[in-house]
Amino acid sequence: MPSASLPMMKPAREPETGRSAAKSKSQLQDDSIMGTNNSSIVSKRSVERLYFPDEAHFFRYFVKKPQRRSPLINRGYWVRMKAIDQVVRQFLEQDSPKQKVVVNLGCGYDPLPWQCLERYPAASNGTKFIDIDYRDLMLKKRTVVQSTNELNSMLTGAKVSENDVLFTSDQYIQLGCDLRDLQALGRVLASVIDIENCTILFTAEVSITYMNVEASDALIHWASRLTEARFCVLEQLIPDGEDHPFSRTMMAHFGKLRTVLGAVQKYPTEKAQFSRFTGLGWPKVQVCNLWKLWNSPTFATPEERTALDQVEPFDEWEEFALFGCHYFLLVADSANMATRAVASSISESQRSNNLEKSTDSTLPARSGLQPELIFSEYPKNHGYKRFAASMPVKGPDHSRDMIGVFAGMGLNTRTDSMDKYSVDEIDFQVLNPRGPAVTPSSRMCHTITDMGDTSLLVGGRTSPDNASRECWLYHKWLSTWERLDDLPWPLYRHQATRLNSEYVLVSTGRIDSRTVSTDFLVWNRRKGWVRCSSENPPRPSYGAVFFSNKIADVGDNSSSRRGFLAGGMSTSSSFLDDVWQWKLNEFNTQAPTIHFTRLPSFEDKHLVARFGANVVCIQDKFYIIGGVIKDRIMKLAEEVCVLSINSTSISVESIPLGFTPRPLLIGSTTVAFGQSLVITGGSAVCFSFGTFWNKGSYTVLLPSLEKAKSQEEVRPSEVLRLIQTVAAETPCKTTESRISTESVTLNSVPRVQIGSALEFSRMLESSTPVIIEKADIGPCTAKWTTDYLKEKIGTEREVIVHEASTEHMNFKSKNFSYVTKWFGDFLDQIQQGQMLYLRSLSAEKPSEKAADISRDFPSIAADFVLPPELAVVTENTHSSPLRISGPVNMWLHYDVMANVYCQIKGSKRLLLFPPTDVKHLGFEPGSSSSQLNVFQELHSPRLAGTHPQEALLQPGDVLFLPSLWLHAASPTSGVSIAVNVFFRNLSAGYAAGKDVYGNRDLQAYEKGRIDIAKIVKSFENLPKDVRGFYLQRLLDELRDNI
Repeated sequence: MPSASLPMMKPAREPETGRSAAKSKSQLQDDSIMGTNNSSIVSKRSVERLYFPDEAHFFRYFVKKPQRRSPLINRGYWVRMKAIDQVVRQFLEQDSPKQKVVVNLGCGYDPLPWQCLERYPAASNGTKFIDIDYRDLMLKKRTVVQSTNELNSMLTGAKVSENDVLFTSDQYIQLGCDLRDLQALGRVLASVIDIENCTILFTAEVSITYMNVEASDALIHWASRLTEARFCVLEQLIPDGEDHPFSRTMMAHFGKLRTVLGAVQKYPTEKAQFSRFTGLGWPKVQVCNLWKLWNSPTFATPEERTALDQVEPFDEWEEFALFGCHYFLLVADSANMATRAVASSISESQRSNNLEKSTDSTLPARSGLQPELIFSEYPKNHGYKRFAASMPVKGPDHSRDMIGVFAGMGLNTRTDSMDKYSVDEIDFQVLNPRGPAVTPSSRMCHTITDMGDTSLLVGGRTSPDNASRECWLYHKWLSTWERLDDLPWPLYRHQATRLNSEYVLVSTGRIDSRTVSTDFLVWNRRKGWVRCSSENPPRPSYGAVFFSNKIADVGDNSSSRRGFLAGGMSTSSSFLDDVWQWKLNEFNTQAPTIHFTRLPSFEDKHLVARFGANVVCIQDKFYIIGGVIKDRIMKLAEEVCVLSINSTSISVESIPLGFTPRPLLIGSTTVAFGQSLVITGGSAVCFSFGTFWNKGSYTVLLPSLEKAKSQEEVRPSEVLRLIQTVAAETPCKTTESRISTESVTLNSVPRVQIGSALEFSRMLESSTPVIIEKADIGPCTAKWTTDYLKEKIGTEREVIVHEASTEHMNFKSKNFSYVTKWFGDFLDQIQQGQMLYLRSLSAEKPSEKAADISRDFPSIAADFVLPPELAVVTENTHSSPLRISGPVNMWLHYDVMANVYCQIKGSKRLLLFPPTDVKHLGFEPGSSSSQLNVFQELHSPRLAGTHPQEALLQPGDVLFLPSLWLHAASPTSGVSIAVNVFFRNLSAGYAAGKDVYGNRDLQAYEKGRIDIAKIVKSFENLPKDVRGFYLQRLLDELRDNI
């Protein structure tokens, strides 16, 4: 085959000095780059399994252990895979007299050739698919192809060789080649195809970005000189600077992996990538970020989008938009290549000036306001919330107003606590109030509307398919919650706006992950919920910008209001950028009517039409804060804008704020406090790169709109800071109708010595706790000093530990955080009295495998043994975590599996309760943990009716803990070291699937909970008194069978 037509370039030379060191570093980086393929291929396999059940699966042959990724990662990879598939399909289907060749640059284990042969057999006929990557990786891929009949049976004329051409067939070729060596690349490619008589599509999905930018530019320029070629790139962007939180998290992730993104720093935007390719010899270039691609009606049909929502619930739209804005699809054609619109969503002739207009839109007029912005850092592990809701509340003496931020998603789980912000300069504290008061349960994506002396909480959700109908009224002067009539349907991602001191209007929102409500609702204390009749309504949406123009003053009895609706997501999961005015008539009657008028020529609608934004009214001006917009990233200068409305005009102005540090205004809450905007919370999962949290609150001090304040008038005392976190006041659940005032009797766990396995079998049968004394558990009791552990395990071994803010850890309120520490530092810190706790996880795959001391800590495992009398434990072991704790208490909980707790160093006190006490100890349905501090409440009336036992463990003691015994632990010495061995004491009935911690409830219980939910649902259409009557009878019948 002729090679003269193929342009050749010499690879860049390495400097002569330090060559061996540079080569070693280069090889290390190459290995890291190859390693990125492993994560990517597992994610694509997750998508394949879930979203393509009716297609042949090819990723399965390259992924030995499939994992189900999160919905956000699944959807992101679905878009990536579809984008590449559309480009390849269009190339295969276009007419050409020449042979078509698809070259996958940096292919990894991607099975693109087999997918095309299966999906598009006619279009793929006669096409050559060529995979190119590092030789070591391609050798592994070749082995899989050779050994897998489902792959090699689709190929004919297969041959294997040991030069750069590793595998050939009539349809498919494998090349082992370094893409930085263009001379070798050109030579090997020319040896397998006739360049002049081929039309070539190069694809590079997040591959050439790992090359240094000079090398990738050289590769792109080299390909542009081919006779008839197309180049498709999908990789990262930095659309609004490296200080954008998503960009910062993304770059830090790849930096940590030692796979620095080469091109993105030099070519950070779509415009820069357009210029890059045109400057490197490609005359026709089309480029589009993936968020814009997603919103294109020709990229995915409404039916396709709806089908995605049927597969798994999805509600991470802001995070998905951020992901999409940080990736682009680019297709470049050589002069002789017939061009068509890529994925039918990028304009066919996208000139540089058009691209600039679409991606770097001219900012709107800037407001003359010059606000002062002050950042207040959160206390450690507190204040971190997203998708909460805020409201004005009263201080303890009612003399000063505060801000309360209720519920939302915390660092680890949803919360039901309230964070309170004040201008008072007092130390932060966590309050755990007691008493009979009831609060709303944990939730997110709810609304709270200030109504003067009260605030109305509406809806919310736990998961996207578990929304709430609940409505609550918060009484500011009493600091109490009152349960109101439920909504007609569950609702979240809605908006609510106050009409006057008695009425609230609620927009459409999500009912579940597949259903959007269609009706607007008016609430009033006397009337409850009333549906509005709609005239000329917009498409149903959720997450839109929605507000009433003017809130009526007290005494205003007019029955009409006006307002705005803009943005949001449609039922088919596409972004809506329409702006509507609405007029609500007769809202104080039983027949309110809301009429909508679309504003088609609204200027700067991209600033108003948002998803997930906050709207705050101050002095008849409406401030829109955060969220995401259609098609592109929202610039820092656009994050906050002000909308001014009068009888003749509407204007929008941006308010550029010099945020330091720069926040991510996703899931944040904003509330007016006098002349200030107070922004709290906010966070986003940045695709697979990590989670970003705002580390404090922001007070935006707005100057008076009548007369600007002088700098001297902006006082530090006007800055709000987090001063309290108030835990939920939910009482412990109990079925007892009376509360005894008698003190409990505390008994000691018996201590015994055993000499045979038969004696331990009898203990198992009795199902009561026992402390086994003088058991031989190996030399660990003598050896395991902190110095010895440092030497054997290593001071720089990374461990994940609980870092507590108080001595009593509470699993429900999460008053602790999971942090990664060096093992040596951890031991030093607990010796110094820091409140840390280690419960070891699997060193290999902590989310998949249970802890095993022999596998996780092989250097010390031989020091610990179970005596032969406990052979049944050894033979049925589930896990054996190492536990090392400082002065911190483990919360009250139960384990489904029986276990033996072997105290090795230090001493520990445990309080144990029999399973029959569960009804007294605040365990909510489905939860294996209680928030009750039994050490503190031991002699209080709250534990009346319980039967506690106390175990005081010394080194060498082995505590047998039967299944389901409730227990809490507290160290009584500075440092406690133990090994906890869980074992299966039942022959069947454990939860199906993985149970890493050994505390998943039995299958029968989980099935029973589902059955109960079905029973309750079957009564939901009956009157409340009838429903209660029959459910109580069923409850009595259930009790009779206990």
